[in-house]
Amino acid sequence: MMRATKLRVVIFQEGEWLCAHCLEYDFATQARSLDGLRLDLERMIVGHVEVSLAHGLKPFANRRRAPERYWTLFRHSKITLPPERFGIKIKQRGVKIPTPEIRVAPLAA
Repeated sequence: MMRATKLRVVIFQEGEWLCAHCLEYDFATQARSLDGLRLDLERMIVGHVEVSLAHGLKPFANRRRAPERYWTLFRHSKITLPPERFGIKIKQRGVKIPTPEIRVAPLAA
């Protein structure tokens, strides 16, 4: 079972793409819309959990933290998204993903 922890995600824009970077577990994805971004990040995390469990591994045990530049973007951001707008839904086999704290990074951070 995954231990309860924080899950922080920073969202920023690169050109025409929206990017999401999970800080605790160094997952990242990009999409052209906020809904697409949420779905891609959820799919990536759920996929990681499924593959880990299928191979008898503890989910997230082998994931590193995101590089410091993404933590800096997160710390400088004052814009938050409501968790229900960007929640990650997985409730299977004893794995519970904490409600994420999502911040939108300023363009010049």
